This record gives sequence, C-alpha cells and structure tokens, in this order.
Amino acid sequence: MRRFLVVLLSLGLIMAFSTSVFATDAKFNGEFKMQGWYNKNASLIEKEYTGASSVTDRGSSAFYTQRLRMGMTFDVVPGLKFVTRFDALERKWMAARTDIPADYGTGTTQDSEAENISFEIAYVQFSTPIGLFLVGNTIAGQFGTPFNDYVGYDNPIIAWVVPKGPWTISAAYKKSQDGMYTPATATTPVVKTEIGQGTDNDADSYTLKAQYKWNTGGAGIQLTDVFSNTASDRYKINIPFAVLYAMNRFGKIYVEDEVMFILGGKFQDYVDSINSAGTPDVDNEFALSNYFNINIDLAPAKVGLMFIYSPGDDTTTKDKKEGGYHAALKNDRSFNPALILFNNDYVKWMGKIKGNNTTVIDTYFDNVLFYQVYGQFALTPKLNLGASFSYATAEWTPAGVDDEYGYEVDLTMKYKIFDNLEYMIGAGFLSTGDYFKGTESAAKVDDNYLITHKLTLTF
Repeated sequence: MRRFLVVLLSLGLIMAFSTSVFATDAKFNGEFKMQGWYNKNASLIEKEYTGASSVTDRGSSAFYTQRLRMGMTFDVVPGLKFVTRFDALERKWMAARTDIPADYGTGTTQDSEAENISFEIAYVQFSTPIGLFLVGNTIAGQFGTPFNDYVGYDNPIIAWVVPKGPWTISAAYKKSQDGMYTPATATTPVVKTEIGQGTDNDADSYTLKAQYKWNTGGAGIQLTDVFSNTASDRYKINIPFAVLYAMNRFGKIYVEDEVMFILGGKFQDYVDSINSAGTPDVDNEFALSNYFNINIDLAPAKVGLMFIYSPGDDTTTKDKKEGGYHAALKNDRSFNPALILFNNDYVKWMGKIKGNNTTVIDTYFDNVLFYQVYGQFALTPKLNLGASFSYATAEWTPAGVDDEYGYEVDLTMKYKIFDNLEYMIGAGFLSTGDYFKGTESAAKVDDNYLITHKLTLTF
C-alpha cells in the first residue's frame, strides 16, 4: 500500500508541476505532396548536333519526388506563441539525398535536398503594448503580390509588427551569414584580416514596411538595405532597394502591380590594399523591375494578362551592375507562372535551363521580358481547367547571342478529390528560342516537353 501511495503522490506532483505545460494549446498543420515528372530533351539541344559544345541531347527523364511539411503552433499563454516547422523526406524516390543536378553535363550538384528531417522554422511570437515581436528562425512571407518575394530560405530574424486598423507597419533585422560561426580557440583564434572573417564579417539586412488594406485591395512600400562583408575575394556588398505594390478589384476586373527599385550602393566594394589585380569597384546602377497582372472574372471562367520586365547586367561594363538583382537578393523562388521557364520546382529537380549558352535560365526573374496570356475554367466546383501561352526574351545579350528564349504553352487540370486533397496533371511545351544557341550560330536547339502530375494533401 505504501508503494502505491508513493507512486500516486509522485504522479500528483508531476501533474501539479506540469499543469502549465499541459495547458498549452497545440495546433498542427501540414502538407504532403508527391509529384511525377516526365521530361523530353531538357538540355534543349537537338540530338543530331555534334558541334563544339559539350552539351548534348539528354533524351528523356522520368521520376517521382515528394515532400512532407509539418507546422506546429503552441499557444503557451494569451499573447505568447511558439511556432515551428520541419520538412521531411524531400527527395526523389530512391535517389541519393544530394541528387539535384546543377547544369546538364557537369555531374555536380546545385543544392542539397533536405535531410530526413530538416527544421526550417522556430520562433517566438509575443504581444506587447508597443506591438508584436517575432524572434527566431523563420521564412519571409508574401509582401504584396507574389512577385519579388523572398520565400524558400530560412533566416534568423528579429521583427517588430504594429497593426493599427487597416495599417500594418513593421521593422525587421535579418541575419543571412555570420563571420563568427566557427568560434575562436586558444590555438586557432579568428583574427580579422580585411574582409572575410572576424566579428564584423556578416551578411545582414534591415527592412521597414508599411501596408494599407481596404475592402477591394491594398498598397504598400518596403525599404530594405542589404549588407554583406563575407566575400572571400575581399569586397563588401551593399544593395539598398525599395518595393512598391498596389492591387484592387474594380467589379469583375482585378489589377495588381509591383515594382522594385535599386537605390544605389555598391555590388563590389574592394579593399584597395589587396586589390592588386586592379579590379574596379562595381557600382549598383539605378535598376527597375516591374510585374503587372490583370484578369477578368467571367465566372465560371477567368482570363488574364501578365507582363514582367527585369533588366539584365551588361557584362561589358566592368564597373557597373545594371541588372541581375533578383538572383543577388534571392527573390521569386515561390513565383512560378509557367511549368518550365522560371519555375522553381522545375529548376530544382531537372536542373537549370542552359542549352548551349553560358548564361543559364534560373528560378529568378532576371534579364527578361515575359508576356503571358492565361485562362481558367471551373468545369465543376471540383474540376478546374487551365491554359497559358507565354513568350519571353532577354533584356540584354552579349554580341552574337539572340535574345529569344522562346514561347511556352501550358495546360493543367486540377481535381479536388476531397476539400483538402487535390490532384493536378499538367503538360508543358517549350518552343526553344535561339538564345540557347549561345554564341555558336551553327548550334541546333530543339523543343522541350514536360508532363507532370501532382497529388497534394493539406491539413
């Protein structure tokens, strides 16, 4: 009996000391997606071509990919939350976890897939009389339209958010890299030698945002200054930029626009004492990229027009950078208006689109004029059909390189098996433009075909 009372008392004490923990309200959400891919001629090179380029026809590829994403929010007490998220089993079926190609024919990897479990988000959110604070590791959310967003990379941040009616004002500090992540020891102290190591050799950004929303739309402005002091070849980076957006619905017509301005700074600010090669500093030129989208609701149909302009960098001007800032700032990873061109999922699993050109087409909307006409039709409440026609050219090309990326036709069908389980099948056809010949005018390019289907569960 004594043992029973001791055990009972112990359990009582455990329950008493654990009451505050058990009172925490835990909420879970997640997404599981499985996608099948079939791609014909992703190298964009004609099979019979045997020119100087080492790039050859790749034939076809067929495989499956998957990813589980789990989010958890713990409401500790009113006004205090802990938020975390992890990805698991993000990989090709039965492939090595680093099997993501960079450029066709190189045999190297562009990126590592997530390990079996990869935590990306873990932050504290708490309310105070002066606003809401977020502290920890998180991923930046959407600001304004889907364009220009820094989504896909997790970073440590400290953010302060003040919501006041239709207004939301925020300030944030983000750490992208730290020069002291390897601690100094008695035998191997970290001593700052110009740039590249030491306590000040970090990559940081500072952001101010203001947004105003009304019943039919909203508008906002973002000011960000990006600093980097981590380059191994001894130069600093400073990219100040501004983003403005506006969106509104006028009856059946919806219009949105977002523009990014580069506001000076230096893309490469060398330390003179070690710039023995005479490499000049590289100034950021005033650059403007713009996204415009308009669509008309003709229920059960919708038709729209999209236009994107983003400058390229003139490589003949060694002391100026006129474009290429989306890649430098790692924007647009979550924005995929086509199935092949500038699509993050395609680039991640198929590799960068290169052809015979030394400049690849990546996820980022740099050096492009992109036009798209698109439409959707809700055949039933569960079945939606979509189609789009896209045409893209380069904004700048070196001598001897054509500016046409080509045109792409995409068809999709989405069916909701359940409210939170959707099946999608899509087909994409890229009529390859002569840009992918590079400087070799005799090179022969060929078209690219993609068939994909995806099962997505959200909960």
